[in-house]
Amino acid sequence: MAFCGVLSAVHVAYGGLVVTKFPGTIQDLSFESRMENIADGYKPFLDKKAYQELNIVPGEEIYTDHMIAVDEANIEPQVQDAPTVPPSQTIPTPPPAMYYSGQTIGGGAVIENNSITGGSCYPADHDNHFVNKILTTGRYESVHPALEKGLITVFRKEGGCGTIKNDPCGYTCYGIGSSPKCTGIVVHSRAEAEDVYYNRYWKKYHLDKLPDVISTDIFLAGMASGPSTALSQFREFLGLPQRPSVVDDNVINAVKNYKGDIHNNWLDKRDAFLQKVAQQRYGGSVSRGYKNAIEIKRKNGCHVRPQNPLYRQ
Repeated sequence: MAFCGVLSAVHVAYGGLVVTKFPGTIQDLSFESRMENIADGYKPFLDKKAYQELNIVPGEEIYTDHMIAVDEANIEPQVQDAPTVPPSQTIPTPPPAMYYSGQTIGGGAVIENNSITGGSCYPADHDNHFVNKILTTGRYESVHPALEKGLITVFRKEGGCGTIKNDPCGYTCYGIGSSPKCTGIVVHSRAEAEDVYYNRYWKKYHLDKLPDVISTDIFLAGMASGPSTALSQFREFLGLPQRPSVVDDNVINAVKNYKGDIHNNWLDKRDAFLQKVAQQRYGGSVSRGYKNAIEIKRKNGCHVRPQNPLYRQ
């Protein structure tokens, strides 16, 4: 019969046996010793990556300048120095409200014109390329329906967390890159991501002041390109100087006076820009992915009526 634990054979040459105690466990150590052991145990993993690379299409484009860092320093002076154009006296009278019998984001009637801000939006639409689920917390629906609709699209497109090959944003979670070149923040949940998007995009760049007809679109462009590039492109689209890259009275008035389908016309411009990026940076390998991203945005503007409404389950 073998003996386990209590008796141990030592000094075999003399055939003697001595009593040996069980080895101590971590519970027998002091708190300080336990903390040291835990810290030492993590040291071999300090330089290791816990996340595998995601084999997916890179973000709609890599940030084209130091965007966030530069904008953080310049945003307030830009706002102060921005010239103000007096409100136009020729803004057309808004057309009558167009009502939708289904459930809306915000719960009210959607007023389809270029002047309304903070109104309700139509529900999201199903898509053939992205997940057909509402993954937001819903906390921001009462704050601003247009932001909520934008967040719904973000989470449908961005999936989970990980790293993307050739993406300088590093570890990315729900579209938020941890590298200082990008947002520089690590988020652990969609709720945290929503707060980042609200504070560092929506409010900081005054996107909440844009009319609903376009605010969701500019938010999504800013999320993909960085607010500076997106707003500079939008100002150019409106026939305004590209700087300052903020939402000011000039931008707001230009949207209110815009003739035509501002939602789709703006996405035409973004489509052309992204296809150029796809060709120059990726040799066209991501062109289809970029087209799919534009398509889901076309179907999910604040004032776009869904063909196949998507509701929270």
